[in-house]
Amino acid sequence: MILVGLALSGCASQQRYEWNQYDQHLYDFYKNPATSEDFIKTMEAHVRNLEAAGKKPGPGLYAEVGTFYLSKGDTKTAVQYYNKEMLAWPESKSLMTAMIANIDKPKPEEKK
Repeated sequence: MILVGLALSGCASQQRYEWNQYDQHLYDFYKNPATSEDFIKTMEAHVRNLEAAGKKPGPGLYAEVGTFYLSKGDTKTAVQYYNKEMLAWPESKSLMTAMIANIDKPKPEEKK
């Protein structure tokens, strides 16, 4: 019984993805929105480090970085990150496709 308990507790303590204290960084950003550039840079560096190590970022991290770029008006970079999210997480394809389509859709003030 003790060995089974130890084996199960050992499995539960392993993280499947490296989040780089994502929740704390996100909390800090929401608490102080002026830190948005720091948050983007931290998450982008984390994603680059994971890619360099041949690891897969956790679900949604690419999309999160893309959404921050979108909020800054950088649609090209946002689409790049949404495409990375789709490739890494195929189950996100419909959402990422909709996000990209929404970016490409002309805004009401752009229609003639």
